[in-house]
Amino acid sequence: MKTKDLVDSNTLYQQQLSELGALLRAAREQQGHTLAAMASQTLIRTSLLAAIEAGDLDSLPEPVYIRGLIRRYGDALHLDGDTLASQFFTPLRVQRHSWKESPAAQLRPLHLYVTYFLVLLAAVSGLSYLLKRTIPEVTVLPPLDPLNSVETAAAPADNEARAPLTEAEPAEPQAPIEVKMTLTAQSWLRVTADGSTQFEGILQPGDTRLWTADQALTIRAGNAGGVMVSFNNRQTEALGQPGMVKEVTYSADKMIGLAY
Repeated sequence: MKTKDLVDSNTLYQQQLSELGALLRAAREQQGHTLAAMASQTLIRTSLLAAIEAGDLDSLPEPVYIRGLIRRYGDALHLDGDTLASQFFTPLRVQRHSWKESPAAQLRPLHLYVTYFLVLLAAVSGLSYLLKRTIPEVTVLPPLDPLNSVETAAAPADNEARAPLTEAEPAEPQAPIEVKMTLTAQSWLRVTADGSTQFEGILQPGDTRLWTADQALTIRAGNAGGVMVSFNNRQTEALGQPGMVKEVTYSADKMIGLAY
């Protein structure tokens, strides 16, 4: 890939991040929150939130992780985090060889790439303008109480999830995927079973939950070291390191982890 292609990509990411960062900063200031307060709520370091708002691409991790941070920050401000994150594009491929060696080099005129670049910029600018116009309507909504939302979302599963763990012989799981969870420290969590979000909120130390799925169960934790899990009645272990943002997907016979 040519150096010019890399520069163009970085310019595009920088433009997108600047637009999204300005939007998030405006929403935070209108709601009267400080960066420190948002860092405590989202479990994202203050320096990373400041870099997102400033559009400082060099101070942030890889683009795929930036999208996750934007999604969580937008949700915390009562915006549509998924829509915001989708406006920050990540590379579709990485070419290891020179562009001149590609057979397609002679088939794609330069003006097509310039047109594509301009269309992307116009789409990001248009979405930013639309979201800015809707911010006042969003921010007048009363802030959600995370503790109440946790109790409301988790109430149907309390009787089953709070059953005490014992040292007895592990029983056969009732579903193909069964994950028991016990909190040793406060953590924000999102649990998705077979593509459907089952829970999103903050759990406190001592809280216990049981989640089941038929095909896949994904757990994203803001403080992975405070979440102890047992997958299909196996040995209980921490989801990750204390203070680490980590996402783990469990299938019937394996799990895949992704740390931020």
